Amino acid sequence: MRGTLLCVCVGSVLGITSPALGDVVTDWNQALLGAVASNGTPPPAAARAMAMTHLALFDAVNAIDQSHTPYRWSGGAAAGTSKQAAAASAAHGVMTHLFGANASFDALRDAHLAAIPDGPGKANGIALGQAVGADMISARTGDGSTAPSGYTPGSSPGQWRPTPPNFPNPALPQWANLTPFGMTSNSQFRPAPPPALNSAAYAQAWNEVREIGSATSATRTQEQTDIARVWVGGPGTSTPPGQWNEIASQIGQARGQTMEQNARMFALLGLAVADAGVVAWDCKYTYDLWRPITAIREGDTDGNPDTFAVPGWSPLLSPTPNHPTYVSGHSTFSSAAASMLALFLGTDNVTFTFTNNAEAPGVVRQFSSLSGAANEAGLSRIYGGIHFSFDNVAGLECGAALANWSFDRYLRPIPSPGAGVVLTMAALIAGRRRRPF
Repeated sequence: MRGTLLCVCVGSVLGITSPALGDVVTDWNQALLGAVASNGTPPPAAARAMAMTHLALFDAVNAIDQSHTPYRWSGGAAAGTSKQAAAASAAHGVMTHLFGANASFDALRDAHLAAIPDGPGKANGIALGQAVGADMISARTGDGSTAPSGYTPGSSPGQWRPTPPNFPNPALPQWANLTPFGMTSNSQFRPAPPPALNSAAYAQAWNEVREIGSATSATRTQEQTDIARVWVGGPGTSTPPGQWNEIASQIGQARGQTMEQNARMFALLGLAVADAGVVAWDCKYTYDLWRPITAIREGDTDGNPDTFAVPGWSPLLSPTPNHPTYVSGHSTFSSAAASMLALFLGTDNVTFTFTNNAEAPGVVRQFSSLSGAANEAGLSRIYGGIHFSFDNVAGLECGAALANWSFDRYLRPIPSPGAGVVLTMAALIAGRRRRPF
């Protein structure tokens, strides 16, 4: 595949902006990321919101010309139905369900609808979008996102337990059992277990993060510190999945994508990051491995001759996220997103700039590929002292596998009847040419 050179600049979204009246898809994506930031939505829940919103928006737009296989909505639409009205109504319905009634959502919907001439096309679009949005909400009701935890932290060596300084309760253990958006099961892409505590591989990763990830590290470079901070995506930002939505939005704008292309791109991306959250949380609460801060402070209890206790050790990034370490959510989200975007674009080679002024003022990261950015996002958690290297490697691998599997099965182009005839004739001609005389 040929590379595409696109220079885009990405920054953290901190709030919902006023109606922009640009592309209806990107306008609602911006509003979605603002809602995630202002509500402090955790990354897996943010990814679920992105999938619900953008898959509904895609189905509403796609129902009108039916150019691709739908995610859920298989019905058509009357001729002349407004795609803009359908998209705005679907997104508004889903986001109001997810985040509650919001004047900004209402204003954005009303602004888009006001730009559409009154008539059957507008009315049919509104009705279609409302129906598709309601269908998505119904489909995800009871998906396990609000299920009781059922998880109790352990205290044996290697088991995760709440971490200092605040010792918060475990985050979203029920996400391990969330109904997937596309996968056949939650364990479909579950990697092999992490290295045993008494293994050389574990000791190597332990010593690496102890040195480079310490708050007072003498080996971490300034660039590595910048990398750790620029990819944080903590509360009050669009979160790690949302960072990739920001990247996608700018790439789509630089390429001059149509509304239909944007709808499919964000729907595929939402599908990828939502199931990446399920994959990561399934791994986390299946393997239940302690975080580096616990592993290093209690290094004399793991039975490994090459580790030892370092009382008072603290990571660069604090507090440590309140869920088990294996696999890295950052790595899984980023690899799934980057792989899905590369598949959609037809190339991994995209040049862009990434910034995060909320958490790393003045830091500018340059990339020549999507996979390069995903790899850096994964490494950032090791530099930050909150993940082991094997957390990163496994997360990158299962995220990429998930994206490749999903892209081959969802929202696929539907060849037109004429295209089918052309392809059939071409195959027949090629077959005849291959026959021996």
